[in-house]
Amino acid sequence: MILARSLIFGFPLLIVALAWWAAQETRRSRMEPGDGIVVMLPQEVPALNPFLPATEAEREIMELVHAPLLRTGADGTLQPALAELWNWTQEVTCWFGDEETAALAQEALQAQIGETNRWAEWHLSSARVVENSLLLSFSDPAATGVQQALESMAGQQPLPVTFWRIERRAPLRQAWEQWLEKSSQRNLIQRVWFDGEHACEIVLVGAAQLLFDDLRRTLDADDAGQTTLQQRGEAFALSEPVLDLDIRPGQTWHDGTPVTAADAKATLEFLRTRDWPLPNRETLRQVQAIEVQNNGARLHVTLRRRYGPALCLWADLPVLPAAWLQAHAQEAAAAFTDQPPPGAGTHRLVMHEARSLILLPQDTEKARLRFLLNFAALPLMTQIGLRTRTVDIVWPAAAVGQVHFTQMRFTPPRQRVVVLWNTQHELLGQAWLREALALATDTKALIRTLPGRHGLVDGSIFPPGLWFSTQAAPPAFDLKQARQVLAAAGGPQAGRELTFSLLVHAGNPLHEKTARQLVAQWAALGVRVAIETVPDDAALAQRLVERRFDAVLLDQRYEVSWDQLPWWHSSQAEPGGSNFSGIADPQIDLQLEALAVEFDPAHVPARVRDLDARLRALRPMLALFTRHEEVALSPSLQHQAVAGGAAWTLRTLTMPPKRAIPAPVIELKLRSPE
Repeated sequence: MILARSLIFGFPLLIVALAWWAAQETRRSRMEPGDGIVVMLPQEVPALNPFLPATEAEREIMELVHAPLLRTGADGTLQPALAELWNWTQEVTCWFGDEETAALAQEALQAQIGETNRWAEWHLSSARVVENSLLLSFSDPAATGVQQALESMAGQQPLPVTFWRIERRAPLRQAWEQWLEKSSQRNLIQRVWFDGEHACEIVLVGAAQLLFDDLRRTLDADDAGQTTLQQRGEAFALSEPVLDLDIRPGQTWHDGTPVTAADAKATLEFLRTRDWPLPNRETLRQVQAIEVQNNGARLHVTLRRRYGPALCLWADLPVLPAAWLQAHAQEAAAAFTDQPPPGAGTHRLVMHEARSLILLPQDTEKARLRFLLNFAALPLMTQIGLRTRTVDIVWPAAAVGQVHFTQMRFTPPRQRVVVLWNTQHELLGQAWLREALALATDTKALIRTLPGRHGLVDGSIFPPGLWFSTQAAPPAFDLKQARQVLAAAGGPQAGRELTFSLLVHAGNPLHEKTARQLVAQWAALGVRVAIETVPDDAALAQRLVERRFDAVLLDQRYEVSWDQLPWWHSSQAEPGGSNFSGIADPQIDLQLEALAVEFDPAHVPARVRDLDARLRALRPMLALFTRHEEVALSPSLQHQAVAGGAAWTLRTLTMPPKRAIPAPVIELKLRSPE
């Protein structure tokens, strides 16, 4: 009886206590009416690593705290953030026998200015002597006048430049550095770039036989002769694209110290030493050198080769303070949680407790909203917060239960689910079968039957929402047309058996259910598909690299880049390459190569349209749907939320609502007739 009375009287008291707690939590962040947002999340407190967000909510929290050099705007274009300007140039270096000969070559170039000023025609902006070399700077990264400039000083006989690759079974870097300290030939080496721990590429000037003899003796001494040296090319100059990014004046970290190019350099060097799955990681491999210029106002990045999409590396990539990175380089993973770095974003982290975070605006003129984020929120706490109207956002929306929220918003898609075909498969190598399977796929029916929130995708190979997105229409579901395609090619109606397997990650419930739905849809076409599973991501990656699959169901992550060469170029189509579909087409190769060396973002859309049209015609991939998270917003956020159906982020709430521009007032004066 006592226990029963305790439950009867204790439960209401518990409800009151929880309601009081929710109100107190709200007041902690709401120092002014309407300025505080309380968010309830069932997930655990995030690790706060801005480069490895585990969830979409964590990514958006880090987006408020940290700022990138460049940002993807609401219209999908690249916009300034910490950097206010960026510019591409091209540096070409020639080496000569001595400094006097280099000076003569400079004079030969200056003689080309004359009355016609061929320098302007070549986009040549400067030529300066540095010891026995001549450094030419071209204002156009794709300048076609480089060859004419080199021909004008051919009489001074520039030294040959050779490109070599060194591979070793044992780790290379330490042995290389030890050899470099002692070698009398090291002055011949102009550039060194390490490709992992067992290989490097070097640029040499002049005769190098003595260098290689000495190098082989050192490296082979403890590697049983397993060192290989291979010449990759030869030229009379070294051409390198250069990207300059100018830091916006007056930017500061949350601790008040100024943001400089040294912080951006330290961030890149920090990321190069960690094998994290970053977007556009291929660009990091192309960086030859990083310099800080103009007293910290400019980041000067030299690339190994012409690669226009390198600009996209800085889009939405958080920049951290160099001082913090230096102090926590060895313990960064834990330090992100225990001693979070100051950011340069719109909000600063002022409280980090076991189950909550508080974010305050750094500059109230740019962002007024304060955020209190409660993690590991129990369903009961969430329901009380909703009913007492002390909670503004519930993420994900499924946690609201039966309580009605008038605003439901989808977060932006970060990936899509696709089927990748092995185009070197005996059966799936036929374009007509891939076309028929696409026509027989009802993506709307898939979305209706699958758990979670998903969106329709366009038919493009490229990500949606960017300034170069084609928004190509996907193939419409048409089973009748699909059967006609098969009949014309001699399908099941002609007694031909159409069977293949679909590879799926067994630990992914969404993929498994999607695969079963696809098998059922394709069966209506007379195609029999067997589901084959792999136990984990590592096994799936191995099967992809070896191309041991007929078709495979994958998550494709969206990236801000127009480079598609690694995924579709024929040079990557052999087992071990990244063109997992194995598609090989000369026209696509040329289009991919042209796009990879396009530096001007304004010229990208036209090139993308041509490439996208050709790839879609060959159908190496079938896009199914995007994946979204749904967020519930309280009615009080109605005026700050984006229009229904549009992608939503926490940053969306921080932006001031667009105000209607009043129409100009026209005063009409009555004039009496003259």
